[in-house]
Amino acid sequence: MAEEVTEQEELNLGAEEIKDAPEEKAPDEQAAGEESGGQEESKTLLSDDGGDGSGEEDSDKAGEVPEKYEYKAPEGIDLSEDAQKMLEAFDSHAKDMGLTQDQYQAVIDYDIERGKAAVEYQATAFNERIDAWGEEVKADKELGGESLQQNLGLAKKVLDGYGSEGFQRMLDKPSAENPDGLGLGNHPEMIRFLNRVGKSVGESDFIDGDGHKAQDQDGLQRMYPSMAQFN
Repeated sequence: MAEEVTEQEELNLGAEEIKDAPEEKAPDEQAAGEESGGQEESKTLLSDDGGDGSGEEDSDKAGEVPEKYEYKAPEGIDLSEDAQKMLEAFDSHAKDMGLTQDQYQAVIDYDIERGKAAVEYQATAFNERIDAWGEEVKADKELGGESLQQNLGLAKKVLDGYGSEGFQRMLDKPSAENPDGLGLGNHPEMIRFLNRVGKSVGESDFIDGDGHKAQDQDGLQRMYPSMAQFN
């Protein structure tokens, strides 16, 4: 009969039905589609925020040059009036460079840390130099050796008899309590000078600032911290 369907035609009809059937999605894809409400993504490659162009307002402000910079000092650091003036002077340069508030803060923080490190390095280097002077005195043919303590004692007598408190502070090491200290009490030429003065004047009649005779060991540890302990 003409209406009879051959086996090949049945196979062709089955293939067309499968082709027209809706595509089944994997469980994960189906769940994602349901959560998004079936809406298609609106992201483009040229969106500034890498998405749909709806970047957060705070992120936009973070990338802007502020009308006025505000520096927040680290805990424990109080900015002096001079430091405040330096910051204000830097503000115009920061604007010219287009610094954001975060960049401005980072630059100042870095500069403060760099300054602290430089001061600490200089202080350490200077103290090492003072200690090196002491080693030179101990090795000096005129001042050191077995006569070291005797020569230091005589130099101290001259200080007690003629040196002011300010002069003696200058000879001490620098510190928070003694910012005027230069550590010259360890310098070979300073000790040589005081020792020779003592020998010229005589060792027995030195009078200190209180009208008492100076003692040989009085204040040696304070004046010569790196040497008085050696005999």
